[in-house]
Parts: sequence; structure tokens; C-alpha cells
Amino acid sequence: MDDPTEQRTTAVTTQVSRLDFDIEWPPKHAAAYLVEEPVPILIDAGDPQDRAEATIREGLAAKGYDREDVEAVVVTHPHSDHIGQVPLLREAGATVYASRPVLEQLERDAADLADGVREVGRSAGYRGEAIDREVERAQSSLERNRRLLAPNEAVAFEFGEPFTVAGREFEALHTPGHQIHHASLATDLNGERALFSGDALIEPFRPGAIHVGIDYGAYDAVDAFHRAMDRLEGRKIDRVYPGHGPVFTDYEGAIEGTRSALESLAGETFEAVASVGPATPMEVTRHRAGEVRYPAQLLDTLGALGTLEGRDRVQYRERDGVRHYSVRKASP
Repeated sequence: MDDPTEQRTTAVTTQVSRLDFDIEWPPKHAAAYLVEEPVPILIDAGDPQDRAEATIREGLAAKGYDREDVEAVVVTHPHSDHIGQVPLLREAGATVYASRPVLEQLERDAADLADGVREVGRSAGYRGEAIDREVERAQSSLERNRRLLAPNEAVAFEFGEPFTVAGREFEALHTPGHQIHHASLATDLNGERALFSGDALIEPFRPGAIHVGIDYGAYDAVDAFHRAMDRLEGRKIDRVYPGHGPVFTDYEGAIEGTRSALESLAGETFEAVASVGPATPMEVTRHRAGEVRYPAQLLDTLGALGTLEGRDRVQYRERDGVRHYSVRKASP
């Protein structure tokens, strides 16, 4: 006969289901994660396309949920492939969480953004209509992201402070570089320390150093990425759920790989400057990467040039607002 005084506990396993979204630009996919608590939580929310809405609905249905069952959506960063279906879930009753700086960023004055794009775009080598196109692109992205994330309807969390969503505690780590206000979310999960890393830490490749886009602060992108790795390094993380690429367990290896890739980018950029300088950042990018098909290629260059300048390896002269980089000569 069982002893009625015996204490028995049953371990409750929290399932994490991955939702994969097809996107139009490299790496051609993005991931969100359904944390299957008694009230489900979604980490990120795919892109804005109609097919992404179908992915959300079908992914939830496969686990026995409707969209109305999702209690909360927690956003790692405000890129469209991670916040695209936030309105679908918000309208169904989910509470949306994002870092306070992200919500403040979405309230930015469009004219100030235009000034930043024009100044930095010109410094990089854009001219005339090309600058106008970049201004239009940036303002359109701001308007779209403001509509998708709706800062006045979201709950803010702070970096470095724990916050609780539907009974689950998260620690928000500030991990810039890919996006200036990017949050990586650490939590205890099934006896492990898990990290929802968004686009800050991915095992098979280094995410682009997009940071702020073509705007004030673009030349800080690679240094910012290193600061993100500084914040991640030394933590006990058992499993990482990234925004692209597979779930992985080699946490320290991914940090080391990211640092190595950033140093390779800096080295390639230095070699390009040495080969073609004095040269604009756009010219350096073409020499380093070939045809510039995606803004991320130029943004990588801007971030690398900022790092190289800080290390006294390159310098630039500015003519009519355009930067022309050359290798800094060693002092005799």
C-alpha cells in the first residue's frame, strides 16, 4: 500500500515548438518559438506576408491552439521578419512585450531620421537620387514597424532586469550590433538555461552588422557587436534558440565564431582599403564583396571601417561630406 505521507512530484516539461517562415532575403527563412506553457508565449512573430499569417495559424493548430490562446508575444528586435504577425496576435488578445528603447525608437521623428540617412549615406558614397531612395526606404521602414509593433499598445521591459510573462521569468540582455536595441532573452527551461537569441547569436553564420541601418551610429556597428559578445560571454547557457539557423548547444563556440567572423570582416575591409584607397565606403564594399545587392553588405563595411579607425589602422579625409578612406601610415 502506498504511504499516504509520501511526497510525490511530477516534472512538468515545457515544450518549445519552432515556427519557420519563408522570407525573400538571405538567409531566406526566419524562426519564431512557441513556448507551450499552460498559457502559450510566442517569441517573435515572423514576417508581414500573407503566407506568414498562414504559418502562424497552421503552426498553432498543429499544437492544438488557436491564435486567441497565445497569452503574449515577446519581441527580440524590431526587424520586419520578427514582428510581422504581431498585429494578428495582438488583435486576438495577446499582450506584446518589447524593450523600452525599441518602443522609444519607434516614436522617432521622421525628419530627424531623414537627416541621419542623408548625412551617413552621403559619407558612404551615395549621391543624388540614391540618397533620396535610402531616405524613403528608412522612413517607410519606420512607419511599417511603428504600425506592426504599435509602441503605445506594448508593454516595455528593461535591459538587465528580470521581467515576468505569463508566469515565466526572462532576463533581457542588451545585444546590439545586428540591431541597436536587440534583446536576447534568457530563461530556465526544463532544467536548462535557455537563450532566445534572435539575430544576435547564430551558429552557422554571422548575422549582418545592420545596427542602425544607414543612420547616425552606423560606423559603430562592429564595435557594438563585440560589446554584445562581451555581455553573452561567460554565462551558463545550455541551449540557444536563434532567429535563423538551427537550435544549438555550443554556446561558447558560437560566441567565438561570431568574434572570429567579425575580425575576418575587419581584415577583409582593411585589405580592400589598402588595395583601392583612398576610397569611399561604397567603393571599399564593391572591392570587398563585389556587386552591392543588399544594404547589409555596405553596413558591414561601415561598421568595420569604424572599428579599424578606432584601432588606428585606417583614416579618412572628408570632401563635400564624403569619406575617403586610406591606410593609416605608421609613425616613424
